[in-house]
Amino acid sequence: MPEVPDRQLTIYFGSQTGNAEELASKTVKLAKKFNLQAKAIDIGDIKPNDFSNTKRVFIITSTWGEGEMPDNAESIWASTCEQNPPLNAVSYSVCAIGDTSYDEFCKAGLDWDAKFNQLGASRVHDIQLCDVDYEPEWEKWANSALQAMSDLDTGTVTVDESEVVAEVVTSQAAPVAVSGEASAELMALMEGDRSLAILFGSQTGNAAGLAEKTAKLAADYGLIPTVYDMDGFDPSTLANHKRTLIITSTWGEGEMPDNAETLWQSVSSQSPSLAGVHFSVCAIGDTAYDEFCKAGTDWDEKYESLGADRVHQIQLCDVDYEPPFVTWVAEALPRIACVDSSGNLQIELLDEMIAYGSSADEDVASGDFAPGVVEKSVLTVTLEIFRYCPSASESGWDTVVCSVPSNATVQDLLTAIKNDVDGSIAFRTGDGNGTPTSGLRVNGRIVLADVTSVSQVVKADGRMKVEPLSGYPVIRDLMVDYSKFEENRYKGKPWMRSKSREGEYLINGMAVGTMNSEQATDLHAISDVSSYYLLHSMSDTVSYDSKYEGPGIHLQKWNRVMDPRCGDNYKDSLISSLNKPKGVWGEADISSIARYGAEGKIAAKGLNNIRAYILNQTNYRGAHGRLVKWYGRSVKWTGKLNETTLYRQVLGPVGLISNIFDGVSARMVLGFTRTGGPPIRSLQALILPPAGIGKIPNMINSKVKNHHQVVGLFNEIDQRF
Repeated sequence: MPEVPDRQLTIYFGSQTGNAEELASKTVKLAKKFNLQAKAIDIGDIKPNDFSNTKRVFIITSTWGEGEMPDNAESIWASTCEQNPPLNAVSYSVCAIGDTSYDEFCKAGLDWDAKFNQLGASRVHDIQLCDVDYEPEWEKWANSALQAMSDLDTGTVTVDESEVVAEVVTSQAAPVAVSGEASAELMALMEGDRSLAILFGSQTGNAAGLAEKTAKLAADYGLIPTVYDMDGFDPSTLANHKRTLIITSTWGEGEMPDNAETLWQSVSSQSPSLAGVHFSVCAIGDTAYDEFCKAGTDWDEKYESLGADRVHQIQLCDVDYEPPFVTWVAEALPRIACVDSSGNLQIELLDEMIAYGSSADEDVASGDFAPGVVEKSVLTVTLEIFRYCPSASESGWDTVVCSVPSNATVQDLLTAIKNDVDGSIAFRTGDGNGTPTSGLRVNGRIVLADVTSVSQVVKADGRMKVEPLSGYPVIRDLMVDYSKFEENRYKGKPWMRSKSREGEYLINGMAVGTMNSEQATDLHAISDVSSYYLLHSMSDTVSYDSKYEGPGIHLQKWNRVMDPRCGDNYKDSLISSLNKPKGVWGEADISSIARYGAEGKIAAKGLNNIRAYILNQTNYRGAHGRLVKWYGRSVKWTGKLNETTLYRQVLGPVGLISNIFDGVSARMVLGFTRTGGPPIRSLQALILPPAGIGKIPNMINSKVKNHHQVVGLFNEIDQRF
C-alpha cells in the first residue's frame, strides 16, 4: 500500500432553504483549483466524533429565526455540546450566512466557530459573516480559506492501488495542476480568474445534458465552469462572464426553448454591451424544420452584434447531435481556455493548451453523467404585499426584503414568506402548471402566480408590488372571491351545444363532428388564453359595474359563436345576450385590455370582432350602429370629424330632448363648446347637415347617465379619453 499526500477537505453544511448547501457545492468545485479533494456532507448526517475524521474542515451554515440553528444542524449541535469531542488535530474555518435585519446576525456560524475553537481545533482563517447578498463575501472567504488549507501539511495517507489511480486522474483534471513541461506563458495564463459560464436553453433536457458534459471537460483546460439555466438569468451580468459557451436547442418553428425566451427578450430589448466577452455557440435542431437551429444562430448573431468576440464558429447539430457536439467541444474549449484573466485571447498558446487538455482522461466525454450543480441567479427583492383583514375591515401594506432564485415563481416567493416570515398571509396557490385561479397583480401586470418567474415581473431596483386582482371582492389579503364571475358565467351559459352534423358522436349522443385544420387553428387562436379570470380583471368597467358580465365571459361566448359545431339557434341567443346593455357595449375601453400582454391583445381583438359582427348583423341599428355609420359619413363627406353633428345624429330628436334635463343639449345651444366657439356655430350644427361646424361640449355634468358607455363609444372613435 503506497503513501500519498493527504489532500482531503470535508465541507459540512447546515442549510434551511438550500443556500448553504449551494455554497458547499460551489466550494467543492473551487477546491480543485487548490489541489484539494473536497466533499460536501449534510451536517445532520454525522455524529460528533466524525468531525475528527479529516484534518481539514469547513463549516458553511445559515442561521434560522432568532439566532437558531437550521433544522438539519439542531441535533448535531446539541450532541456536540453534550459530548465535546477533542478536535486538537483539526484545522477549520467557518462561513456563516445571515440577515443583518435580525438581532442575532449569523449566530449559528458564530456558535460553531467558538465551539471548534473551544474543542482545540486550529482556526486557519477567520469566520466570514455573510448578509443576504452572500455571494461576494463567500467568494472572498473561499479563495482565502482554500489557499490556507492547501498550504497545510497534514502528512500522508495510505491507500490501495485503485485509490492511487483515482488520485492521479483527479490531479490531472485539477485546474491548476500544470505539468512541469508547461511553458512560463501557459503557467501565467492559468493564473487568476479561470471562470467559464455555460448557458443552456433546453426544451427536453438535451442541451442541459450537453452543458453538464462541457463543464466536466472544461476542468481539463484549467477552467472553473459554472452551468447556468437561462431561465431566470440576469441579462445585466452577461458582460461579467469573459468566457461564455452557449448550448441551446430550437423549439417549434425556429422559437427559443421555454427556459430561454425571457432572457432572449430581455437581451434583445436592453442590448447590453458585451465588449471583452469571448464566446462560442453549439445549436441543436432538426433539419426537418425550415428554421433549422434558429435559436442558436440567433444567439450567435446577437452576441456578435453586441461586441463579443467569437472564439470558434457556431456548431449546428441535427437530431443525432452527439458527434458534432464532441467535435465542437474539443475545438471550442481549448480556444476559450486561452482567454486570460484580463479577457485577452492568447491564441498563440492554443497548441500548448490542446496538449495540456489532452493529457486528461480521454473517456470523460462518453457515458452517462450525473447532473451537476446548475447555477441560478439570485435576486434581492423588496416585496410590498397588500394586506386586508375582513374582521377589522382594515387594509394596508407589508414590506419584506428577501433573496430568492430569479427562476423562482411569484408563488414560490409568497410560499417562502408564508413559511418563514408570516404564516397569516392568504393567497390562492396553483399546481405549478398555470392554475387559472392563481392570478395576482404584480407591479401592475396581471399574472398567474404559479408559473410567472420573479425575474419576469421584478423592477430593475428589485421592487415588487403584489396585490389582489381588481374587479373581484377581496376575501383576505391576496385572495379574492370568484363567485360573482361564476354566477355570471352560469347565467351566460357559454357551454358547448353541438348541432346535428356528420362525424363522430359521444356516448351521450352529442355530436362531435369533424373540423378541418384551418378551422381548428382559428378556433384555438381566439381562445388561446390561460385564464378567463384574469381577462375579467383586465377590464376597467368591472370594478364599478357589478352587473357587467366582463370580457372573460364575453370571449367564451364569442368562442361558441365561432365554433362550427354549435347550432345556429344557440349562436343567435349568444349574440343577443352580447348585444344587451351589459354585454360588449358596456366595456369602457377595450384598448386598456390590450395593454395586458399577449392574452389581453387576444381578448381585445375578440371583443372588437364581436362588436363588428353585431353591427353587421343588425345593419348598424341602435346608438352604437348609428355612431359608426355617422362617423364614417362625416369623414367621407367633409374630410373631418364633426363631433357636434355626430352627437345629434347618434342621439336623434328624442335623445336630444331627453338630455336637456342632464344639461348636455342646453350646453350645446348656449355655445359652451370644447373649442369655445360662438353660440351660433353650435346652433348651426344642430340644424344643418353634417357639414355644420361645431364641437361637443365638455361633459362635466355628474348627472350624465351611463357615462362609462359614453366614454367607451368615443374611445372607439379617437381614443381621446
